[in-house]
Amino acid sequence: MSKVAHKIKEETKPLFRTSITATEIDFIRETDNDAFLNLKYIGQHTKEMPGGLSDEGLIDNGTYVFKAHFSNDKSVEIWLHSSFGNKKKAKAYADKLTSRLGKLPSFMRNTLNHVVIHTGDHTAFAEDVGGFFVLYSDNMDTRIRNNDLEETVFHETSHVTFDLKYAKSKMWKKNQATDKAFITEYAKSKPYQEDIAETALFVYTMKTNPNRLSKEIEQWIKINIPNRYKFLEMFF
Repeated sequence: MSKVAHKIKEETKPLFRTSITATEIDFIRETDNDAFLNLKYIGQHTKEMPGGLSDEGLIDNGTYVFKAHFSNDKSVEIWLHSSFGNKKKAKAYADKLTSRLGKLPSFMRNTLNHVVIHTGDHTAFAEDVGGFFVLYSDNMDTRIRNNDLEETVFHETSHVTFDLKYAKSKMWKKNQATDKAFITEYAKSKPYQEDIAETALFVYTMKTNPNRLSKEIEQWIKINIPNRYKFLEMFF
């Protein structure tokens, strides 16, 4: 019996520790189609850059600002901290992000106001109220090597897209209580912060790329979290 099949028998236990780094699933592939068209340099401007790893403060004078354009969509600005040192280095990391943004569903990409990128190594996070998420250059490189940056961008954008309206809603809490199980330990540990973003990646993959997940995983989802699956599949 496979590990996944064994876990399916234990219905209330999460299948994975986390959706991205604790699985070997390539949910969104580098070769998948994307809507990215071009990247335009806007200039250096003063921006609020939360999440900095040093003591430079919230306000960054000289942020490198680029604007990414997508087919049939509004554009998304990418703000790179002045610590990148020059336009060329900043653009290299903007370029690493654009195709990943392009693979997002249009309605999700359209909820983003901008993306912040810092130098250094730290885990990405989202600010749903502000409509943006934050990435770090070294962590981006690690996630690219592990084929995880597409999923990271999807996860953080899911926070921006869904959390304010649904994460703590009566409807979502009712679905959680009825389903009882969680797809990952991370979702279970933070049910009102991470459950939607963790679950959405699986549902999106099932709807847009059938058979990319194993039949065992798809079965587990439909049996153990059917209400959250039915809710999220309406979006994809």
